[in-house]
Amino acid sequence: MSARSDGRDVIPTQEIAAKVLSLVEKEGISVKTAIARFAGKYDYKIRGSVHAYSIETLKRLNAIDYFLKNSAPKFDSLNLFVKNLLRVAVYEMKYKNVHPALATDSAVRIVKKRDSKFASLVNAILRKVEDMEIESNDSVESVALTLFHPEWFVSYTYELLGENEAKKLMEANLIAPPPYIRVNELKSSVESVVRYLEENEVVLSPTFIDEVFRVEGYEKHPASLEWHSKGKYVIQDLASCFVSCALNPSPDDTVVDLAAAPGMKTSHIAMLMGNEGKIIAVDNSPERIRRMRSKLRQLGVRNVEIRLGDGCNFNFVADKALVDAPCSSTGSYATQPNVKWTFDWRKFRATLSVQRKMLRNAVRSAHEVVYATCSIMFEENEANVGSIGAEVVRLDTPFSRGIREFRGKKFDSWDKVVRSFPHLHNCSGFFIAKLKGE
Repeated sequence: MSARSDGRDVIPTQEIAAKVLSLVEKEGISVKTAIARFAGKYDYKIRGSVHAYSIETLKRLNAIDYFLKNSAPKFDSLNLFVKNLLRVAVYEMKYKNVHPALATDSAVRIVKKRDSKFASLVNAILRKVEDMEIESNDSVESVALTLFHPEWFVSYTYELLGENEAKKLMEANLIAPPPYIRVNELKSSVESVVRYLEENEVVLSPTFIDEVFRVEGYEKHPASLEWHSKGKYVIQDLASCFVSCALNPSPDDTVVDLAAAPGMKTSHIAMLMGNEGKIIAVDNSPERIRRMRSKLRQLGVRNVEIRLGDGCNFNFVADKALVDAPCSSTGSYATQPNVKWTFDWRKFRATLSVQRKMLRNAVRSAHEVVYATCSIMFEENEANVGSIGAEVVRLDTPFSRGIREFRGKKFDSWDKVVRSFPHLHNCSGFFIAKLKGE
Protein backbone atom coordinates (compact mmCIF):
# COMPACT_ATOMS: atom_id res chain seq x y z
CA MET A 1 0.00 0.00 0.00
CA SER A 2 1.38 3.42 -0.93
CA ALA A 3 1.76 5.99 1.78
CA ARG A 4 -0.37 8.54 -0.02
CA SER A 5 -2.51 8.65 -3.15
CA ASP A 6 -4.75 11.71 -2.82
CA GLY A 7 -3.42 13.21 0.37
CA ARG A 8 -5.41 10.95 2.69
CA ASP A 9 -4.12 7.69 4.12
CA VAL A 10 -6.48 4.99 5.29
CA ILE A 11 -3.52 3.70 7.30
CA PRO A 12 -1.32 6.70 8.30
CA THR A 13 2.12 5.40 7.41
CA GLN A 14 3.67 8.64 8.59
CA GLU A 15 2.10 8.32 12.04
CA ILE A 16 3.27 4.73 12.54
CA ALA A 17 6.74 5.62 11.25
CA ALA A 18 6.93 8.50 13.77
CA LYS A 19 6.02 6.05 16.56
CA VAL A 20 8.67 3.61 15.34
CA LEU A 21 11.35 6.29 15.20
CA SER A 22 10.40 7.52 18.67
CA LEU A 23 10.79 4.04 20.11
CA VAL A 24 14.12 3.51 18.31
CA GLU A 25 15.38 6.80 19.75
CA LYS A 26 14.04 6.20 23.26
CA GLU A 27 15.04 2.56 23.74
CA GLY A 28 17.91 2.14 21.28
CA ILE A 29 16.24 -0.86 19.63
CA SER A 30 16.28 -1.74 15.94
CA VAL A 31 13.71 -0.51 13.45
CA LYS A 32 12.65 -4.12 12.87
CA THR A 33 11.89 -4.63 16.58
CA ALA A 34 10.02 -1.33 16.84
CA ILE A 35 7.92 -2.12 13.77
CA ALA A 36 6.96 -5.49 15.25
CA ARG A 37 5.40 -3.59 18.18
CA PHE A 38 3.50 -0.95 16.25
CA ALA A 39 2.83 -2.46 12.84
CA GLY A 40 2.66 -6.18 13.50
CA LYS A 41 -1.13 -6.22 13.11
CA TYR A 42 -0.93 -4.83 9.57
CA ASP A 43 -0.18 -6.77 6.39
CA TYR A 44 3.31 -7.01 4.91
CA LYS A 45 2.71 -4.16 2.42
CA ILE A 46 1.93 -1.70 5.20
CA ARG A 47 4.80 -2.96 7.32
CA GLY A 48 7.05 -2.59 4.28
CA SER A 49 5.91 1.00 3.79
CA VAL A 50 6.51 1.84 7.45
CA HIS A 51 9.92 0.16 7.34
CA ALA A 52 10.89 2.15 4.24
CA TYR A 53 9.79 5.46 5.78
CA SER A 54 11.62 4.73 9.04
CA ILE A 55 14.86 3.54 7.45
CA GLU A 56 14.98 6.28 4.82
CA THR A 57 14.36 8.95 7.46
CA LEU A 58 17.10 7.53 9.70
CA LYS A 59 19.56 7.40 6.80
CA ARG A 60 19.24 11.18 6.41
CA LEU A 61 18.78 12.12 10.05
CA ASN A 62 21.59 14.68 10.24
CA ALA A 63 20.35 16.62 7.21
CA ILE A 64 16.72 16.40 8.33
CA ASP A 65 17.65 17.69 11.78
CA TYR A 66 19.74 20.44 10.16
CA PHE A 67 16.58 21.73 8.46
CA LEU A 68 14.50 21.42 11.62
CA LYS A 69 16.98 22.95 14.06
CA ASN A 70 17.46 25.93 11.77
CA SER A 71 13.70 26.33 11.57
CA ALA A 72 12.91 25.69 15.25
CA PRO A 73 15.65 26.64 17.76
CA LYS A 74 13.87 24.62 20.47
CA PHE A 75 13.45 21.52 18.29
CA ASP A 76 15.43 19.28 20.68
CA SER A 77 13.04 20.05 23.55
CA LEU A 78 9.88 19.11 21.62
CA ASN A 79 7.72 16.11 22.43
CA LEU A 80 9.44 12.98 21.08
CA PHE A 81 6.56 11.97 18.82
CA VAL A 82 6.22 15.50 17.40
CA LYS A 83 9.96 15.62 16.69
CA ASN A 84 9.81 12.38 14.74
CA LEU A 85 6.61 13.30 12.91
CA LEU A 86 8.42 16.46 11.75
CA ARG A 87 11.35 14.34 10.64
CA VAL A 88 9.08 12.09 8.58
CA ALA A 89 7.46 15.14 6.98
CA VAL A 90 10.85 16.65 6.08
CA TYR A 91 11.93 13.33 4.59
CA GLU A 92 8.80 13.39 2.44
CA MET A 93 9.16 16.93 1.15
CA LYS A 94 12.94 17.00 0.71
CA TYR A 95 13.83 13.44 -0.27
CA LYS A 96 10.67 11.62 -1.38
CA ASN A 97 9.36 14.28 -3.77
CA VAL A 98 6.05 14.62 -1.94
CA HIS A 99 4.64 18.09 -2.52
CA PRO A 100 5.51 20.21 0.55
CA ALA A 101 1.87 21.23 1.05
CA LEU A 102 0.79 17.58 1.18
CA ALA A 103 3.61 16.59 3.57
CA THR A 104 2.74 19.52 5.84
CA ASP A 105 -1.00 18.86 5.70
CA SER A 106 -0.51 15.20 6.59
CA ALA A 107 1.70 16.02 9.60
CA VAL A 108 -0.75 18.67 10.85
CA ARG A 109 -3.72 16.30 10.55
CA ILE A 110 -1.87 13.57 12.45
CA VAL A 111 -0.71 15.84 15.27
CA LYS A 112 -4.21 17.34 15.63
CA LYS A 113 -5.57 13.88 16.47
CA ARG A 114 -3.02 13.45 19.26
CA ASP A 115 -2.58 16.96 20.68
CA SER A 116 -4.01 19.91 18.76
CA LYS A 117 -1.85 22.46 20.61
CA PHE A 118 1.12 21.41 18.44
CA ALA A 119 -0.71 21.82 15.12
CA SER A 120 0.17 25.47 14.46
CA LEU A 121 3.79 24.90 15.52
CA VAL A 122 4.18 21.91 13.18
CA ASN A 123 2.67 23.91 10.34
CA ALA A 124 4.96 26.91 10.97
CA ILE A 125 8.14 24.81 11.18
CA LEU A 126 7.43 22.89 8.00
CA ARG A 127 6.60 26.07 6.09
CA LYS A 128 10.05 27.40 7.00
CA VAL A 129 11.75 24.13 5.99
CA GLU A 130 10.05 24.24 2.60
CA ASP A 131 12.22 27.18 1.47
CA MET A 132 15.53 25.93 2.88
CA GLU A 133 18.37 24.17 1.04
CA ILE A 134 21.76 22.75 2.03
CA GLU A 135 24.76 24.32 0.32
CA SER A 136 26.78 21.74 -1.59
CA ASN A 137 30.57 22.17 -1.54
CA ASP A 138 33.69 20.19 -0.68
CA SER A 139 33.79 21.01 3.03
CA VAL A 140 33.50 18.13 5.48
CA GLU A 141 30.32 19.67 6.91
CA SER A 142 28.68 19.89 3.50
CA VAL A 143 29.72 16.35 2.49
CA ALA A 144 28.37 15.05 5.80
CA LEU A 145 25.00 16.70 5.16
CA THR A 146 24.71 15.80 1.47
CA LEU A 147 25.93 12.20 1.87
CA PHE A 148 24.18 11.79 5.23
CA HIS A 149 27.03 10.70 7.53
CA PRO A 150 28.53 12.15 10.72
CA GLU A 151 31.37 14.61 10.15
CA TRP A 152 33.78 12.37 12.08
CA PHE A 153 33.01 9.50 9.69
CA VAL A 154 33.68 11.68 6.64
CA SER A 155 37.07 12.75 8.01
CA TYR A 156 37.95 9.22 9.16
CA THR A 157 37.14 7.50 5.87
CA TYR A 158 38.92 10.22 3.87
CA GLU A 159 42.03 9.30 5.85
CA LEU A 160 41.44 5.55 5.71
CA LEU A 161 40.41 5.12 2.05
CA GLY A 162 41.05 8.40 0.27
CA GLU A 163 38.41 10.95 -0.61
CA ASN A 164 37.03 9.28 -3.76
CA GLU A 165 36.68 5.81 -2.23
CA ALA A 166 35.23 7.28 0.97
CA LYS A 167 32.50 9.07 -0.98
CA LYS A 168 31.68 5.88 -2.87
CA LEU A 169 31.40 4.04 0.44
CA MET A 170 29.06 6.67 1.86
CA GLU A 171 26.92 6.61 -1.30
CA ALA A 172 26.68 2.82 -1.04
CA ASN A 173 25.64 3.11 2.60
CA LEU A 174 22.48 4.87 1.42
CA ILE A 175 21.39 1.81 -0.56
CA ALA A 176 20.46 -1.41 1.19
CA PRO A 177 22.56 -4.30 -0.14
CA PRO A 178 20.66 -7.12 -1.86
CA PRO A 179 19.35 -9.88 0.38
CA TYR A 180 21.34 -13.10 0.43
CA ILE A 181 19.88 -16.56 1.00
CA ARG A 182 21.92 -19.17 2.84
CA VAL A 183 20.50 -22.64 2.31
CA ASN A 184 20.34 -24.61 5.56
CA GLU A 185 21.50 -28.05 4.45
CA LEU A 186 20.57 -29.48 7.84
CA LYS A 187 16.93 -29.29 6.73
CA SER A 188 16.99 -29.21 2.92
CA SER A 189 19.23 -29.39 -0.13
CA VAL A 190 20.54 -26.53 -2.21
CA GLU A 191 18.68 -27.87 -5.25
CA SER A 192 15.34 -28.11 -3.40
CA VAL A 193 15.56 -24.62 -1.93
CA VAL A 194 16.57 -23.03 -5.23
CA ARG A 195 13.68 -24.78 -6.97
CA TYR A 196 11.23 -23.70 -4.25
CA LEU A 197 12.33 -20.08 -4.39
CA GLU A 198 12.24 -19.94 -8.17
CA GLU A 199 8.72 -21.43 -8.12
CA ASN A 200 7.81 -18.56 -5.77
CA GLU A 201 9.18 -16.00 -8.24
CA VAL A 202 12.38 -15.25 -6.34
CA VAL A 203 15.19 -14.53 -8.80
CA LEU A 204 18.56 -15.85 -7.61
CA SER A 205 22.16 -15.69 -8.73
CA PRO A 206 25.02 -17.82 -7.33
CA THR A 207 27.86 -16.48 -5.22
CA PHE A 208 31.35 -17.83 -4.53
CA ILE A 209 29.87 -19.75 -1.55
CA ASP A 210 27.98 -22.83 -2.78
CA GLU A 211 25.10 -22.59 -0.32
CA VAL A 212 24.66 -18.81 -0.59
CA PHE A 213 22.66 -17.01 -3.29
CA ARG A 214 22.09 -13.37 -4.04
CA VAL A 215 18.46 -12.30 -4.42
CA GLU A 216 18.05 -10.27 -7.60
CA GLY A 217 14.29 -9.81 -7.39
CA TYR A 218 11.10 -11.22 -5.90
CA GLU A 219 7.31 -11.03 -5.92
CA LYS A 220 7.25 -11.63 -2.15
CA HIS A 221 10.31 -11.17 0.04
CA PRO A 222 11.84 -14.60 0.70
CA ALA A 223 11.67 -13.93 4.45
CA SER A 224 7.87 -14.02 4.18
CA LEU A 225 7.72 -17.46 2.52
CA GLU A 226 6.88 -20.70 4.33
CA TRP A 227 10.24 -22.43 3.93
CA HIS A 228 11.96 -19.55 5.68
CA SER A 229 9.78 -20.04 8.76
CA LYS A 230 10.55 -23.76 8.56
CA GLY A 231 14.28 -23.05 8.74
CA LYS A 232 15.17 -24.44 5.32
CA TYR A 233 17.03 -21.23 4.50
CA VAL A 234 18.00 -18.03 6.26
CA ILE A 235 18.57 -14.45 5.19
CA GLN A 236 22.24 -13.74 5.94
CA ASP A 237 24.74 -11.25 4.56
CA LEU A 238 27.34 -12.66 2.17
CA ALA A 239 30.34 -11.43 4.19
CA SER A 240 28.77 -12.77 7.36
CA CYS A 241 28.51 -16.20 5.71
CA PHE A 242 32.19 -16.04 4.72
CA VAL A 243 33.17 -15.79 8.39
CA SER A 244 32.07 -19.38 9.07
CA CYS A 245 33.70 -20.57 5.85
CA ALA A 246 36.98 -18.96 6.95
CA LEU A 247 36.83 -21.01 10.16
CA ASN A 248 36.59 -24.14 7.97
CA PRO A 249 35.31 -26.45 10.75
CA SER A 250 35.53 -30.25 10.44
CA PRO A 251 32.95 -32.78 11.68
CA ASP A 252 35.32 -34.00 14.41
CA ASP A 253 36.27 -30.53 15.70
CA THR A 254 35.46 -28.90 19.00
CA VAL A 255 34.56 -25.30 18.20
CA VAL A 256 33.92 -22.44 20.61
CA ASP A 257 31.95 -19.37 19.52
CA LEU A 258 32.73 -16.71 22.11
CA ALA A 259 30.01 -14.19 21.16
CA ALA A 260 27.46 -16.51 19.62
CA ALA A 261 24.05 -14.82 19.83
CA PRO A 262 21.88 -14.46 17.80
CA GLY A 263 23.32 -17.70 16.41
CA MET A 264 23.43 -17.21 12.65
CA LYS A 265 27.14 -17.99 12.34
CA THR A 266 26.84 -20.74 14.96
CA SER A 267 24.14 -22.42 12.88
CA HIS A 268 26.26 -22.09 9.74
CA ILE A 269 29.22 -23.69 11.51
CA ALA A 270 26.94 -26.53 12.66
CA MET A 271 25.80 -27.05 9.08
CA LEU A 272 29.38 -27.12 7.80
CA MET A 273 30.10 -29.76 10.45
CA GLY A 274 27.07 -31.82 9.43
CA ASN A 275 25.70 -31.53 12.99
CA GLU A 276 28.68 -33.59 14.17
CA GLY A 277 31.54 -32.69 16.50
CA LYS A 278 30.82 -30.15 19.22
CA ILE A 279 30.15 -26.41 19.29
CA ILE A 280 30.13 -24.47 22.53
CA ALA A 281 28.13 -21.26 21.97
CA VAL A 282 28.89 -18.60 24.57
CA ASP A 283 27.04 -15.36 25.24
CA ASN A 284 26.73 -13.09 28.27
CA SER A 285 23.04 -12.21 27.85
CA PRO A 286 20.32 -14.58 29.11
CA GLU A 287 17.77 -12.94 26.79
CA ARG A 288 19.99 -13.29 23.70
CA ILE A 289 20.69 -16.90 24.68
CA ARG A 290 16.95 -17.57 24.89
CA ARG A 291 16.45 -16.23 21.37
CA MET A 292 19.49 -18.11 20.08
CA ARG A 293 18.25 -21.38 21.55
CA SER A 294 14.95 -20.91 19.73
CA LYS A 295 16.69 -20.05 16.44
CA LEU A 296 19.02 -23.06 16.60
CA ARG A 297 16.08 -25.33 17.31
CA GLN A 298 14.22 -23.92 14.30
CA LEU A 299 17.26 -24.59 12.10
CA GLY A 300 17.66 -28.19 13.24
CA VAL A 301 21.02 -27.68 14.99
CA ARG A 302 21.85 -30.50 17.43
CA ASN A 303 25.59 -30.30 18.11
CA VAL A 304 25.63 -27.03 20.11
CA GLU A 305 26.05 -26.65 23.85
CA ILE A 306 24.89 -23.19 24.90
CA ARG A 307 26.70 -21.53 27.81
CA LEU A 308 26.11 -18.26 29.62
CA GLY A 309 29.51 -16.65 30.02
CA ASP A 310 31.88 -13.77 29.31
CA GLY A 311 33.94 -14.32 26.16
CA CYS A 312 36.81 -12.33 27.69
CA ASN A 313 37.51 -14.93 30.36
CA PHE A 314 35.50 -18.04 29.43
CA ASN A 315 37.71 -21.04 30.17
CA PHE A 316 37.97 -23.59 27.36
CA VAL A 317 40.21 -25.74 25.17
CA ALA A 318 39.17 -26.20 21.54
CA ASP A 319 40.37 -26.98 18.06
CA LYS A 320 38.90 -23.76 16.67
CA ALA A 321 37.37 -20.61 18.05
CA LEU A 322 35.31 -17.83 16.53
CA VAL A 323 35.48 -14.31 17.91
CA ASP A 324 32.67 -12.49 16.14
CA ALA A 325 33.27 -9.53 18.36
CA PRO A 326 30.86 -6.82 19.48
CA CYS A 327 31.88 -3.74 17.51
CA SER A 328 30.98 -0.29 16.26
CA SER A 329 28.89 -1.72 13.36
CA THR A 330 30.37 0.93 11.06
CA GLY A 331 30.24 -1.60 8.24
CA SER A 332 26.47 -2.00 8.62
CA TYR A 333 25.26 1.56 8.11
CA ALA A 334 23.27 0.56 5.01
CA THR A 335 21.05 -1.78 7.01
CA GLN A 336 21.32 -0.16 10.45
CA PRO A 337 21.37 3.60 9.75
CA ASN A 338 20.45 4.52 13.32
CA VAL A 339 23.93 3.32 14.39
CA LYS A 340 25.46 6.23 12.47
CA TRP A 341 24.05 8.74 14.92
CA THR A 342 24.80 6.93 18.20
CA PHE A 343 28.56 6.41 17.79
CA ASP A 344 30.42 7.38 20.96
CA TRP A 345 34.23 7.54 21.15
CA ARG A 346 34.25 6.66 24.87
CA LYS A 347 32.18 3.53 24.25
CA PHE A 348 34.33 2.79 21.21
CA ARG A 349 37.49 2.70 23.32
CA ALA A 350 35.77 0.44 25.86
CA THR A 351 34.71 -1.89 23.04
CA LEU A 352 38.31 -2.07 21.79
CA SER A 353 39.37 -3.31 25.20
CA VAL A 354 36.68 -6.02 25.19
CA GLN A 355 37.64 -7.13 21.67
CA ARG A 356 41.31 -7.54 22.58
CA LYS A 357 40.50 -9.47 25.74
CA MET A 358 38.27 -11.85 23.79
CA LEU A 359 40.87 -12.28 21.08
CA ARG A 360 43.68 -12.97 23.57
CA ASN A 361 41.50 -15.50 25.37
CA ALA A 362 40.74 -17.29 22.11
CA VAL A 363 44.36 -17.39 20.92
CA ARG A 364 45.43 -18.86 24.29
CA SER A 365 42.74 -21.56 24.17
CA ALA A 366 42.32 -22.77 20.57
CA HIS A 367 44.59 -24.07 17.82
CA GLU A 368 43.01 -21.75 15.22
CA VAL A 369 41.00 -18.56 15.68
CA VAL A 370 38.88 -16.53 13.31
CA TYR A 371 38.35 -12.92 14.37
CA ALA A 372 35.60 -10.91 12.68
CA THR A 373 33.85 -7.56 13.01
CA CYS A 374 31.24 -5.74 10.95
CA SER A 375 33.38 -2.62 11.20
CA ILE A 376 35.51 -0.56 8.82
CA MET A 377 37.62 0.89 11.66
CA PHE A 378 41.36 0.17 11.60
CA GLU A 379 41.54 0.19 15.41
CA GLU A 380 38.97 -2.63 15.74
CA ASN A 381 40.51 -4.68 12.96
CA GLU A 382 44.16 -4.60 11.87
CA ALA A 383 45.31 -2.83 15.05
CA ASN A 384 43.61 -5.40 17.29
CA VAL A 385 45.06 -8.34 15.38
CA GLY A 386 48.50 -6.73 15.33
CA SER A 387 48.42 -6.14 19.10
CA ILE A 388 48.02 -9.86 19.82
CA GLY A 389 51.25 -10.91 18.13
CA ALA A 390 49.83 -14.22 16.89
CA GLU A 391 50.71 -15.62 13.46
CA VAL A 392 48.16 -14.59 10.82
CA VAL A 393 47.07 -17.28 8.36
CA ARG A 394 46.37 -16.12 4.79
CA LEU A 395 42.74 -16.41 3.76
CA ASP A 396 41.81 -16.92 0.10
CA THR A 397 38.95 -14.63 -0.86
CA PRO A 398 37.31 -12.65 -3.69
CA PHE A 399 36.91 -9.77 -1.25
CA SER A 400 39.53 -7.08 -0.60
CA ARG A 401 42.63 -7.16 1.58
CA GLY A 402 43.38 -5.22 4.73
CA ILE A 403 44.79 -1.75 5.37
CA ARG A 404 48.59 -1.59 5.29
CA GLU A 405 49.05 1.55 7.38
CA PHE A 406 46.84 4.06 9.18
CA ARG A 407 47.83 7.07 11.26
CA GLY A 408 51.42 5.89 11.51
CA LYS A 409 50.56 2.34 12.56
CA LYS A 410 51.65 -0.42 10.17
CA PHE A 411 50.07 -3.85 9.76
CA ASP A 412 52.47 -6.21 8.01
CA SER A 413 49.89 -8.98 7.49
CA TRP A 414 47.51 -6.72 5.55
CA ASP A 415 47.63 -9.09 2.52
CA LYS A 416 46.53 -12.11 4.60
CA VAL A 417 43.34 -10.67 6.10
CA VAL A 418 40.01 -9.89 4.43
CA ARG A 419 37.85 -6.80 4.13
CA SER A 420 34.50 -6.43 2.42
CA PHE A 421 33.03 -3.04 1.55
CA PRO A 422 29.45 -2.08 0.59
CA HIS A 423 30.60 -0.05 -2.43
CA LEU A 424 32.84 -2.84 -3.76
CA HIS A 425 31.08 -6.07 -2.87
CA ASN A 426 27.34 -5.38 -2.45
CA CYS A 427 27.30 -6.57 1.13
CA SER A 428 28.08 -5.29 4.62
CA GLY A 429 31.53 -4.07 5.57
CA PHE A 430 33.40 -6.84 7.39
CA PHE A 431 36.91 -7.55 8.59
CA ILE A 432 37.99 -11.21 8.87
CA ALA A 433 41.33 -12.60 10.04
CA LYS A 434 42.53 -16.12 10.83
CA LEU A 435 45.21 -16.64 13.49
CA LYS A 436 47.16 -19.57 14.85
CA GLY A 437 46.72 -20.27 18.53
CA GLU A 438 49.56 -20.39 21.04
